[in-house]
Amino acid sequence: MFKRTIIGIVITITFLYTKTGSGQDYKLIDSLRKVIPTKSDTDATKAMMLSSLAFHYSYIDLDSGMKIAFEGLKISNALNHARSKATILNTIGTIYHDQANYKKAIESFTEARKNAELVNDTDMLGVIYANAGNTHNMLGDFPNARKYLFESVKIFKQLNQAKRLTPGYLNIGSMYLQHKMYDSALYYFNFSLTFPTNNKGSIASAHVSKSYCYRQMKQYEMAEKECLQAIEISKQLKSDYYYYEYASELGSIYLETKKYDKAEPLLLQSLEYAHKGSLLQSELSNNLKLFQLYQAKKQYAKALDYHLQYFVLNDSINNAETNKAARELEKKYQNEKKEAQIEKLNAENHAQETEVKRQNQLLIFAIIGFILLLIAFGFAIYAFINKKKANTELQTLHKEVSIQKNELFDKNKSITDSILYAHRIQKALLTSHSYIKENMNDFFIVYKPKDIVSGDFYWALKNENEFYFMLADCTGHGVPGAFMSLLGISFLNEILQELKLKETNEIINKLRTDIINALTDDNTENYQMKDGMDGVLCRFDFKAMKLQYTAANNKIVIVRNGATIDLRGDKMPIGRSPKEEQLFTAHEFDLIKGDLVYLFTDGFPDQFGGEKGKKLKEKKLKEFLLQNSSLPLPEQESNLIDYLEKWRGDLEQIDDICLVGFKI
Repeated sequence: MFKRTIIGIVITITFLYTKTGSGQDYKLIDSLRKVIPTKSDTDATKAMMLSSLAFHYSYIDLDSGMKIAFEGLKISNALNHARSKATILNTIGTIYHDQANYKKAIESFTEARKNAELVNDTDMLGVIYANAGNTHNMLGDFPNARKYLFESVKIFKQLNQAKRLTPGYLNIGSMYLQHKMYDSALYYFNFSLTFPTNNKGSIASAHVSKSYCYRQMKQYEMAEKECLQAIEISKQLKSDYYYYEYASELGSIYLETKKYDKAEPLLLQSLEYAHKGSLLQSELSNNLKLFQLYQAKKQYAKALDYHLQYFVLNDSINNAETNKAARELEKKYQNEKKEAQIEKLNAENHAQETEVKRQNQLLIFAIIGFILLLIAFGFAIYAFINKKKANTELQTLHKEVSIQKNELFDKNKSITDSILYAHRIQKALLTSHSYIKENMNDFFIVYKPKDIVSGDFYWALKNENEFYFMLADCTGHGVPGAFMSLLGISFLNEILQELKLKETNEIINKLRTDIINALTDDNTENYQMKDGMDGVLCRFDFKAMKLQYTAANNKIVIVRNGATIDLRGDKMPIGRSPKEEQLFTAHEFDLIKGDLVYLFTDGFPDQFGGEKGKKLKEKKLKEFLLQNSSLPLPEQESNLIDYLEKWRGDLEQIDDICLVGFKI
C-alpha cells in the first residue's frame, strides 16, 4: 500500500497529473484513451501519456497496466528519449513491485535511475530512490532500504519540496515498521503528517500504517481508530485499491480481538478484490488470515480450504521466481556458449592462415638458404642443447617458486580464517543490542573495527536498579587489541557478578589491578608489559536520575538545551603507568529528561581526511553532535556514518572507531 503513495509523485512531474494520487482515476483514464491515439509515435509526449495511463490502469488490472507501460517504453526506446524512459521504467518497476516480482522491480528502477542521471532529472531521481528503497525493504535488505529512502528525502529537502516530504517520511516509517522498530516507525508516521499536502492517499496510508503499528503493539483501540480514519479517506477518494487494503487491516484487528463476525466479511471482500486484481501478496495474506479465522471458529473444512489456497499460491510465487531465474541463467549460458564457439572458430581460422604463411616462408628460405643451412646446422644443434638445458633449469626454478607461492597462500588463508573466527568470538562477547535496549530504549552504536577484530569494545550489565555501561579503547588494534578487549570484558563480568563491587572507581581500580597482574611475569622484567586501555564506566540510576562515572584518559559529552557539557575524569590509563598507585575517582552528575549522553574512543576524532588530509579532532566532532542533537537517534547514527565516510574519502582508516549515544 505504501508504494502507491510515493508513485503519485511521479505523475506530478508531468502535466497529465490532475488529481491527488487517488489511484484509479476513471475520468483521467477515459481522457487519455481519447487523446493518445491522436499523438504520433515520434512524439515523446505520447510515451509520457502511456506511462500515466499505465499507472492509473494498474489499479484496475496490473497485467493490463504493464502491457500499456511497455507500449510507452517501446516508443521511448525508438526515440532514445531518456526523460520519458526514466518515467516509464519507474512505473514498470512499481507494477513489478505490486506483482511481488522484486528482482524485476530492482532492475527497472536501476535502468530508470541511469536515464534520469543522463538528463540530470533530480526530481525523478528522488522518486526512483524512494521506490527502490521500498522494494529493498520488501526483500529484507535494511541497509539499502535505509540508504535509498533517506537519500530520497534529502533530495526533496534540497529542492524545497515540502509536499513531497509526507510520502518520503511515510516510506521511512514503513521501513522501520517492516523491521519491527515500532517507536521509530510511529515517530516518522506522525512526522509525515506535519507537512502540507493535498494528497489524501498519503494521509490515508499514514493512518493505516499507524494502525498496523498499534496492532503489533496490542493497542487495539488505537489501531481500530487509525484504520477507520484511513477507510473514511479511501471512501472520499472512491478508491477500491485503498479501501480493500484497509478493510483487510481492519479485519486483522477484529481477528486478533476475536470479533470474528466483523472480521469475516471484510477479509472475504479483500480477498476477492486482490484475486481479481492479481495482487498476489495481498491475496496470499488474506488467505492466511481467513485460515486463522475459520480455525478459531472451529470451521475446519473452510480453514483447510483457505490454508490450501495459501499454500498453493505461496508455492506458485516461489516457483515463478525460481523458473524465471533459471530461464535467465540458461539464456545467459547459451549466449556465453555461442560467443565461446565464435571465438574458438576465429582462433582456428587465424591459426590456419598463420600456418599457411609460415609454410610458404619456409619453402622460400629452403630454396635460397640450402647451402647456408649445412653451415648453420652445427650451430643449431649447439644452440638447441643450450636452450634445452636453460629450459630445464627454468622449469625447476618455476616449480620451486610455485611451491613457495602455494605455501604462502595457505599460511595467509590460515591466518585470515583464524582472525575471522576471532571476530565471531569477539562479536559474541560484546553486549547485544537487544540486552541494551531492555534497559536503554533510545540509543545507537557506531562500531567500525580497523582490521576485522577491534581493540575498542563496549560492555553493559543490569545490576538491581542500576545499569552499568563501559566503552573502552585497548592498546593497539587488530588482534593484539582484540585480546585486550576480551580480557577487559572477562574481568568486568567477574568484578560485578562475583565480587559485587558497585562504585565505578572501585570497579576500575580492580580492573586495573587484574590487567597489570595478567600482563606481568614475576620471573623476568622483560615481560613487564605496559599495555592497558583508556575508557569510561557509567552507572545510570534512572529513578534518581543520577549518573556516576569514572573515566581513564577519556570523558563523556552531554548535550543539554543546545549546549555541550564535558564530563572529564582521571588522566591515567587502566594499566601499568607512572600513576598506577594513584586511585581512580568516582564523579556524580545529575541527569534530566532529554539529555543526550555521548561516549567515544579516539578513533573517530583522530581519523585523517578533509581537503587537507588532517585529523578531524574532537572539536569538530562535538560541533557535529550538537548540530544533529535535535534529530531522532537512528537519523543521528546515519548522519554520523555519512559524515565519517565523506571526511575520510579515499584515505585509510587509521584506528578502531566506536561512538555510542544515549537519550535519557
